[in-house]
Parts: sequence; structure tokens; C-alpha cells
Amino acid sequence: MNSINIDRSSVVEQVADALREQMFAGQLRPGMALREGALIESLKVSRSTVREALQLLIGEGLLVREPNKGVSVRQLNEAEVDDIFRARRVLELSGVRAVVDASRRDLTNLTSRLAEYEAAVKEGSPVEIARTHVQFHMAIVGLLGSPRLTEVAKSLLSELQLAISSVDRSSDDLPEMLRVHRQIAELIRKAKVEEAVQLVDQHISNAKAFVPASL
Repeated sequence: MNSINIDRSSVVEQVADALREQMFAGQLRPGMALREGALIESLKVSRSTVREALQLLIGEGLLVREPNKGVSVRQLNEAEVDDIFRARRVLELSGVRAVVDASRRDLTNLTSRLAEYEAAVKEGSPVEIARTHVQFHMAIVGLLGSPRLTEVAKSLLSELQLAISSVDRSSDDLPEMLRVHRQIAELIRKAKVEEAVQLVDQHISNAKAFVPASL
């Protein structure tokens, strides 16, 4: 019999996806410890698979590993949240102001990211809603035309993924959240810079107001 190569990476991804889904759905909350033994038993996979999946999520900034404490869901403190939102505000408002010089490709990208966010809200998947929400805001920074600044935004927003998911879950009206994002995109498309700046600034402030409750 010929040897069969099993792609273990797909199993690792499936485990990571399952944990990601629980985090974004609020079943695994910030600060909650993840025990390897319990995961092995509940997911029916090997210890090495669990460890690889955990390491993958640590790399995404969703989990943290601390000496003598093990792995837990990432929990931002108030100072970290303040700093991230300060940096986020600088990047996104700069992106809005750059629309007058933005390329057609970057403007099209913003429109595409909005469409993905709309589809995710309709589908109702917490993971996809959070992912596409983040991608939309990265696309705003992308209007600056700087891959390095887009990478900075990606890093910042990855730290806020769980907080953003919490904001989306706690929102009484996701369609209203979507309406705001449509309005932001429309103002940017029409190059109504100051109106767009005010709306993005207000949106960021509103989002930040929800975050401390999720810490």
C-alpha cells in the first residue's frame, strides 16, 4: 500500500477556526484561560495539533501565552486601548483627507470592502462581521497609498479584533452600523472630506466608548 500524506495543517486550521468562532461569538471572553487537556478532549485532536492552533492564534494577537499561566484570550488594558484608538484616529482621518489624491484602485478597494461587510452582516457570522469590519477601516487607511501605513493599521486593528466583535455584538442595530459605514464610504467617494472626517471621528469615538466594558 502506498503511503498517504495527511495534511495536518488543515486540521490545525479547523481547530483555530473553531476557537476563533467561539471568541468572536463571545463564548471565549478576554482573560479566559484555554487548557490544552480540555481542548484535546472536546475537539478530539492531538496535543500537537492543539498547540499549533494556539500558536497560530497567538500570532494573530487573539491569544497570549504567559509564563506559569499558560494561554488565555487576549485582554487589553485601558491604557492599551487608549493608545490604539489614538493611533487609529490619526491613521484613519489621514486616510479620509488623502481621498483627493487617492488612486482609483484604492477607492475601488474601499467599495469592495464595504460590499464584503454588507454581505457578512446579512450572513450573520460573528467572525466574518468582525473581519470585514476591520478590512473596511484598513481600506480607509489604504487611501493614503502607503503599504507600510496599511500594515501599521492592520497590526493595530488586529489587536482590536475581539473588542470590535464585542461592539458589533452589543450593538442594538447592526443595520444601523452598516448604514453609518455606507454613509462614510459615500462621503469619501464624493470627496466630501470634512463631513467624512467628522463622521469617521464620531464613529471611532462611539466604538471606543463600548470597548472598556469588554476588557
